[in-house]
Amino acid sequence: MDHMSKLPPSSRYLQRADEPVGETERGALTKRVSDAFADGRLDADSYRQFMDVIYAAKTLGELVPVVEQLPAAAVNTPAIVGEGKLPAGQVGEIRTPARVGWVVFGAITGVAALLALVAVLLLLLL
Repeated sequence: MDHMSKLPPSSRYLQRADEPVGETERGALTKRVSDAFADGRLDADSYRQFMDVIYAAKTLGELVPVVEQLPAAAVNTPAIVGEGKLPAGQVGEIRTPARVGWVVFGAITGVAALLALVAVLLLLLL
């Protein structure tokens, strides 16, 4: 590499520059570039140029220009937050109407059984 890189010296793109680009790496970088374009952080020309480099690259070192110039995400949302199915601030499982219905049915059945037991006991005691 004959120019000064903006990447930290520990970057895998510099440390393992001769390593072949795996499909997982290519896919992850493609997603980052696509997200940047979708968010308006990257114009159409840069998007096309980055994609050309990503798909032509045979080694990690060939991806350095893309990684260096890729704008940072507007908001860094941890993956666990993005994958969650619950509304923000809610923990536990989602209660669907069907599940809530079964809980209510169980509670009513339990109360009815308790009342019947009390009635039988009262009849026996009287």
